[in-house]
Amino acid sequence: MPSPKNWGAPYAELECRWRNLQPLRTTNVVSEKTGNQHSEPRTLFDLRGSEGVNESERLLVTLCRKSFLRLWAQANNFTDEGFHNGRGATKELCDALVVFGNDVLIMSDKHVEFQRDRPLDVAWPRWYRRAVAESVRQLFGARNWLRRFPHRAYLDVACTRPLPVPIPTDTEIRFHLIAVTRGCRDAAIAARGGDGLGSLALNTGVHGDQHLETPFTFGQPDPAKGFVHAFDEVTVELLMSELDTAPDFIGYLKERERVLGHPGTTLTAAGEEDLLALYLQTMDEKGERHCLPVPDGETPPDLVVVDDTLFRNLQTNPAYQRKKEADRISYEWDRMIDRFIECGDPAIHEAFVVQPPNETEQGLRLLAAEDRFRRRQLADAFIGAMKRVGPGDRIGRVVYGGVADESVFVFVVVPKRDAESYEEYRKYRVALLHAYCRIAKLQAPLGTVFVGVGFDNPHKNYPGGSEDLFVYTQKVWTAEDLAELERKRDELQILGPNMQIGRMRGSEFPNGESLTADAVTGMRWSRNEAERRRRKKKKSKQKARQASQRRNRQ
Repeated sequence: MPSPKNWGAPYAELECRWRNLQPLRTTNVVSEKTGNQHSEPRTLFDLRGSEGVNESERLLVTLCRKSFLRLWAQANNFTDEGFHNGRGATKELCDALVVFGNDVLIMSDKHVEFQRDRPLDVAWPRWYRRAVAESVRQLFGARNWLRRFPHRAYLDVACTRPLPVPIPTDTEIRFHLIAVTRGCRDAAIAARGGDGLGSLALNTGVHGDQHLETPFTFGQPDPAKGFVHAFDEVTVELLMSELDTAPDFIGYLKERERVLGHPGTTLTAAGEEDLLALYLQTMDEKGERHCLPVPDGETPPDLVVVDDTLFRNLQTNPAYQRKKEADRISYEWDRMIDRFIECGDPAIHEAFVVQPPNETEQGLRLLAAEDRFRRRQLADAFIGAMKRVGPGDRIGRVVYGGVADESVFVFVVVPKRDAESYEEYRKYRVALLHAYCRIAKLQAPLGTVFVGVGFDNPHKNYPGGSEDLFVYTQKVWTAEDLAELERKRDELQILGPNMQIGRMRGSEFPNGESLTADAVTGMRWSRNEAERRRRKKKKSKQKARQASQRRNRQ
């Protein structure tokens, strides 16, 4: 941090108490909610992205930005393939692109009207080739391009504006290919006698061109080249509304690929909505969801038939309805992230720390990496602090999950002194966040990443307001480091040892409820020959050991 002489008196007063306390990585971005004493706010990122060319693409982009927020979801991206020295034509990469850490979602959207006036054996193959097969080819092409040229993807057709969040280039990148298809819902409902939502059935035993002879069914379009998620117009909206955070949606994609892409298992379902309901209702002892939990030591079944009443029953489940009601407060967390993205003033941002936008994105991603349940707890914590703090008072809260590798969140509500300017107040608040994030280690012994958010005291006599985001990372703490934290905690009188901290634990369902369902029917377990030999060998060894023990006793 800069030396105290460069700052106002309140900041210098705190900084002099804690000299040479440098964070290994800091992120400080500013959100100006309304016109304060500052000029009109400017954005930190180039977010002048396309909203989509047609209605279908606009809907897809809206859904993506609802789940991932605007910083991580872009529409109508282009490559400079075939475009050199201002000549030639650029090429569309995909209809929507999401870059969230090492996860890259490539989406193709096709709206093709189903020819209901044609025989089914003619209309369905035509629709599938245009709506699905063409999307699959585009997706594989986009994936291959980004693997080879991750820095040659752009927001505009002239290829002058790079992506606000670049494609990662490390070996841990994970591509998720998603074909979104529209236009056959009415035909699917008619084919089923007017029943259902109109979503297409799932059958992972259908591969490639076998789809042409299997109407209104999605399987694996081209398993030799890789896994592709195929969603219709009904289920893509359902999924992105139900799983409306980055970790929730990406988590479902990973589990879906694990189950539907398993070569030894055939899964069938009347529609994607029932697979989703199965996922939402199946949780292991670690709190992780699954479409198909397999006990340790067991091999996956060769056939899974998903109950076609799961989604319907879920919608009327009182526990599920109470969960949705409890989640309402969590959207305050989404709105706070969006304010940071949209309204950061670089003039203020750069005054605190010289930092490129990609490092700022990493800090914002820590906020967005929390799932819906944890956002509920986090929003409840900072809103509760705002309600509890009195005029002229300061309050701090630490929210900690008690698990290694999880972010520790620190919320501080700070009043502005009448004698200081708003700029001086902001500098003092950032210094205070720094101190709180360091000392929070004493309350969160397993923590290595500390995310602090500073707020105005709501009892204020000035218009507008702002929030500060500060991230502190330290992987290794020595005994001397911790002793220094103890001394500074006493000196600064913050986060005392008897302070209660919020724990991100418990059930996401109110009143300790849970969702249970007889979710999977028609499951047939089978072992392959290698598995049978392994078990037979293990059993033979056990018998030999038991015989040896009996001889020794004799």
